[in-house]
Amino acid sequence: MSQGVIQGSMREAPLADIIQLVGRSGKSGCFHVQQEARRARIYLKDGRLVHAETSSTEGLNALLEVAMWLDGRYHFEASATEVPTTLTRPNGALLMAFGERMDEWRILSQKIPSLDLYPVSTLLPGEVPEGIGPREASLLAVATGFCSVSELAELAGQPALDLAKDIYGLVLAGFVAMKGIRSGRPPLAEDFVPASPPVAPTPSLAQEESPVVVQEEASVTAEEEALPAAEAIPEAPLVATLEAPSEPPPPPPAAPVTMDPQRMVKLMNYAQRIAQTAKAAIPEAHHGMVNQLQAEATQAINNGEGPEAVKALALAVSRGAVEAGCDADTVRSLNAQLKALFATR
Repeated sequence: MSQGVIQGSMREAPLADIIQLVGRSGKSGCFHVQQEARRARIYLKDGRLVHAETSSTEGLNALLEVAMWLDGRYHFEASATEVPTTLTRPNGALLMAFGERMDEWRILSQKIPSLDLYPVSTLLPGEVPEGIGPREASLLAVATGFCSVSELAELAGQPALDLAKDIYGLVLAGFVAMKGIRSGRPPLAEDFVPASPPVAPTPSLAQEESPVVVQEEASVTAEEEALPAAEAIPEAPLVATLEAPSEPPPPPPAAPVTMDPQRMVKLMNYAQRIAQTAKAAIPEAHHGMVNQLQAEATQAINNGEGPEAVKALALAVSRGAVEAGCDADTVRSLNAQLKALFATR
């Protein structure tokens, strides 16, 4: 941090964590972010995020665009530059949205490395696979290889990331392949269906602030709904003593599970929030334990275990705090915060 300059890679040190660190110090200045030819600026004033801009947009849209630059590099320069105020929510809420967008794109980019790639249907002319809805059928009709993901999103009148989620599912099913060169015929206007509300919308910042790394409020944001009632964490205490938990009932017979990628992203976001809450509540010496448990939960989600993996993570984190020797007050506080994450409205 000599002479007011901080720099790094978004893969090695997440930008959201660095912004929060700088914000807590009350600094004013600008984060300059670059990925290949793309550049952005993110401004802080007295530790608060006040403005973000890219070549194409500003404010929250610019901040969320930067979250998708997984290979980006940044450096912070302390200054007192006057800029317009386009970000008005607290840092915690903004950085939570930033982190969730990064997590979503990290998963989607495994099959769709860039929004500038061209989706191409692998189906034969006139072939219609079973089990797809009108929106997916429309996407297959326009996936001719002529338009990129971002171009299709513009034509369809919906956010590029939302359209990428649908394409991701079609790629996983083997119905679409991603190409790097434009080809095929232009899609027809009648091939498009009106955009419908996304199943798992990008987080809005309509209500209360949420934590990122350091707990600021133990409440759940409106943009991240609680798990459905049938899947919600039960209200019973997690782990408050060293007593061994009762023997769990035998698991039901395993059945093949096909995890919706949007649902998978949502569950991974919950797992991340559990880990962040735990790190804010327990000493730093035990953060490695939390990271290991989160990694195991992420693998379980990838294996199709769904909400059970999220419940198991919350219980394992609480139990781990007890076994690590955390005092009773710390464990009670941790349990209360974990339960608050899953409180139904």
